[in-house]
Amino acid sequence: MIPDDFKECNLEDYVQQTPMQKAMFDHVVSYLEEFDLIRDSKINSLGFIAKYGETRIKEMRVSKHDPKYNSFGLGKTHLKIGAAKWLIDKGHSVMIVKDVALMDDLMNARMMDDGGEEYNRILSRVLNAPVLVWDDLGKSNPTQAKERLYFHIFNERSQARRPIVYSSNEDMETLSDRIGGAAVSRLVGMSGKYLMATVGNDYRIKAVS
Repeated sequence: MIPDDFKECNLEDYVQQTPMQKAMFDHVVSYLEEFDLIRDSKINSLGFIAKYGETRIKEMRVSKHDPKYNSFGLGKTHLKIGAAKWLIDKGHSVMIVKDVALMDDLMNARMMDDGGEEYNRILSRVLNAPVLVWDDLGKSNPTQAKERLYFHIFNERSQARRPIVYSSNEDMETLSDRIGGAAVSRLVGMSGKYLMATVGNDYRIKAVS
């Protein structure tokens, strides 16, 4: 389930041109080095969030590409895919999901006239994957139904000690607005020291300039 534009990504080819990129790389490597020791503990997950959330930047009326505020194009997805491949090479099973696609699939499945079979099939895979990699958390349009679902997934995975590696372009407060404070609280508790706020230059903008 690796996105097509990230299929070739590995930790080894992650570019570390800025202090933030180096810090992000070190953040992931440190987590992976400890993974076998912490994977069955309460604090076993890793997350990247924004220093300034996407919705906050819109309210501030500043450019989301200003490196003082930007969290896009820093390589979060590249690092998550690289970490997923590293874990797979070590024998761990990993499921990769994108926020919008997963939430759409679950919401659509709930409306099917199949007695909940498809909904439960998708949800079971997300709950039971030994390692879950979640991209663009909070990107899906927020609703109360989704808020309850986020909490259910994170709470169940927390209780079962199943790690989540995730990223979001929202900060702690704006992410809470989009997925619910209870869900964010579970993630923060699962992440501990492996939660990092990111900000810096968008390498995609630099690549085409």
